[in-house]
Amino acid sequence: MPRNRLWTREETRMLGAIQQVMTGIILHCLGLLWMYLLLTQTTAFGATYIPLALLTAYPFWSSLLFIFTGAFTVSLEKIRSPILVSYTLVANIVSACISVIGLLLLSVEFIIYSKSSKNSLWPHVLANSFRNICSY
Repeated sequence: MPRNRLWTREETRMLGAIQQVMTGIILHCLGLLWMYLLLTQTTAFGATYIPLALLTAYPFWSSLLFIFTGAFTVSLEKIRSPILVSYTLVANIVSACISVIGLLLLSVEFIIYSKSSKNSLWPHVLANSFRNICSY
Protein backbone atom coordinates (compact mmCIF):
# COMPACT_ATOMS: atom_id res chain seq x y z
CA MET A 1 0.00 0.00 0.00
CA PRO A 2 1.42 3.43 -0.87
CA ARG A 3 2.52 5.49 2.03
CA ASN A 4 0.21 8.45 1.48
CA ARG A 5 -2.91 6.21 1.45
CA LEU A 6 -1.97 4.81 4.87
CA TRP A 7 -1.59 8.36 6.20
CA THR A 8 -5.02 9.27 4.82
CA ARG A 9 -6.60 6.28 6.58
CA GLU A 10 -5.07 7.24 9.95
CA GLU A 11 -6.16 10.86 9.56
CA THR A 12 -9.70 9.77 8.69
CA ARG A 13 -9.91 7.66 11.86
CA MET A 14 -8.64 10.54 13.98
CA LEU A 15 -11.14 12.91 12.37
CA GLY A 16 -13.91 10.44 13.19
CA ALA A 17 -12.80 10.37 16.82
CA ILE A 18 -12.67 14.16 16.97
CA GLN A 19 -16.13 14.29 15.40
CA GLN A 20 -17.51 12.08 18.17
CA VAL A 21 -16.02 14.31 20.85
CA MET A 22 -17.36 17.43 19.14
CA THR A 23 -20.80 15.82 18.78
CA GLY A 24 -20.80 15.18 22.52
CA ILE A 25 -19.84 18.77 23.32
CA ILE A 26 -22.44 20.23 20.94
CA LEU A 27 -25.13 17.93 22.29
CA HIS A 28 -24.33 18.98 25.86
CA CYS A 29 -24.53 22.66 24.90
CA LEU A 30 -27.85 22.00 23.16
CA GLY A 31 -29.13 20.41 26.37
CA LEU A 32 -28.08 23.50 28.33
CA LEU A 33 -29.90 25.68 25.79
CA TRP A 34 -33.04 23.55 26.11
CA MET A 35 -32.84 23.84 29.88
CA TYR A 36 -32.48 27.64 29.66
CA LEU A 37 -35.45 27.89 27.28
CA LEU A 38 -37.54 25.71 29.59
CA LEU A 39 -36.78 27.91 32.59
CA THR A 40 -37.37 31.19 30.74
CA GLN A 41 -40.56 29.82 29.23
CA THR A 42 -41.92 29.25 32.71
CA THR A 43 -41.14 32.80 33.84
CA ALA A 44 -42.24 34.49 30.59
CA PHE A 45 -45.49 32.67 29.88
CA GLY A 46 -46.53 30.89 33.04
CA ALA A 47 -47.24 27.88 30.85
CA THR A 48 -44.76 25.12 30.42
CA TYR A 49 -44.05 22.61 27.76
CA ILE A 50 -41.66 20.01 29.14
CA PRO A 51 -39.49 18.62 26.36
CA LEU A 52 -39.23 14.85 26.22
CA ALA A 53 -35.47 15.06 25.63
CA LEU A 54 -34.98 17.00 28.85
CA LEU A 55 -37.32 14.72 30.75
CA THR A 56 -35.10 11.76 29.88
CA ALA A 57 -31.90 13.87 30.26
CA TYR A 58 -30.81 12.57 26.85
CA PRO A 59 -28.51 15.50 25.98
CA PHE A 60 -26.47 15.06 29.13
CA TRP A 61 -25.88 11.30 29.38
CA SER A 62 -25.54 10.79 25.64
CA SER A 63 -22.98 13.58 25.34
CA LEU A 64 -20.82 11.85 27.96
CA LEU A 65 -21.09 8.61 26.01
CA PHE A 66 -20.03 10.29 22.75
CA ILE A 67 -17.06 11.95 24.46
CA PHE A 68 -15.95 8.65 26.02
CA THR A 69 -16.29 6.89 22.66
CA GLY A 70 -14.12 9.52 21.00
CA ALA A 71 -11.59 9.28 23.82
CA PHE A 72 -11.42 5.48 23.45
CA THR A 73 -10.85 5.86 19.72
CA VAL A 74 -8.07 8.42 20.21
CA SER A 75 -6.37 6.27 22.83
CA LEU A 76 -6.67 3.25 20.52
CA GLU A 77 -4.73 5.14 17.86
CA LYS A 78 -1.93 5.81 20.35
CA ILE A 79 -1.84 2.48 22.21
CA ARG A 80 -2.81 -0.72 20.44
CA SER A 81 -4.09 -3.41 22.79
CA PRO A 82 -6.73 -6.13 22.35
CA ILE A 83 -8.70 -4.97 25.38
CA LEU A 84 -8.79 -1.37 24.16
CA VAL A 85 -9.91 -2.56 20.71
CA SER A 86 -12.84 -4.44 22.24
CA TYR A 87 -13.77 -1.46 24.48
CA THR A 88 -13.66 0.89 21.50
CA LEU A 89 -15.75 -1.44 19.36
CA VAL A 90 -18.40 -1.84 22.06
CA ALA A 91 -18.42 1.92 22.72
CA ASN A 92 -18.89 2.66 19.00
CA ILE A 93 -21.77 0.18 18.73
CA VAL A 94 -23.47 1.60 21.83
CA SER A 95 -22.87 5.12 20.51
CA ALA A 96 -24.60 4.26 17.23
CA CYS A 97 -27.55 2.78 19.12
CA ILE A 98 -27.79 5.88 21.33
CA SER A 99 -27.82 8.05 18.19
CA VAL A 100 -30.79 6.10 16.83
CA ILE A 101 -32.56 6.42 20.19
CA GLY A 102 -31.96 10.18 20.07
CA LEU A 103 -33.44 10.45 16.58
CA LEU A 104 -36.50 8.48 17.65
CA LEU A 105 -36.86 10.54 20.82
CA LEU A 106 -36.74 13.84 18.96
CA SER A 107 -39.14 12.57 16.29
CA VAL A 108 -41.66 11.55 18.94
CA GLU A 109 -41.20 14.92 20.64
CA PHE A 110 -41.85 16.82 17.41
CA ILE A 111 -44.97 14.77 16.75
CA ILE A 112 -46.30 15.26 20.29
CA TYR A 113 -45.63 19.00 20.18
CA SER A 114 -47.23 19.48 16.78
CA LYS A 115 -50.36 17.59 17.89
CA SER A 116 -50.68 19.24 21.32
CA SER A 117 -50.22 22.93 20.53
CA LYS A 118 -52.11 25.02 18.05
CA ASN A 119 -49.47 27.74 17.82
CA SER A 120 -46.05 28.32 19.26
CA LEU A 121 -45.62 30.73 22.14
CA TRP A 122 -42.20 32.15 21.27
CA PRO A 123 -43.02 33.56 17.82
CA HIS A 124 -46.10 35.27 19.26
CA VAL A 125 -44.13 36.99 22.02
CA LEU A 126 -41.28 37.91 19.69
CA ALA A 127 -43.68 39.41 17.15
CA ASN A 128 -45.30 41.55 19.86
CA SER A 129 -41.89 42.66 21.11
CA PHE A 130 -40.79 43.54 17.60
CA ARG A 131 -44.00 45.47 17.02
CA ASN A 132 -43.43 47.45 20.24
CA ILE A 133 -39.87 48.26 19.26
CA CYS A 134 -40.88 49.41 15.77
CA SER A 135 -43.63 51.66 17.13
CA TYR A 136 -41.10 53.96 18.81
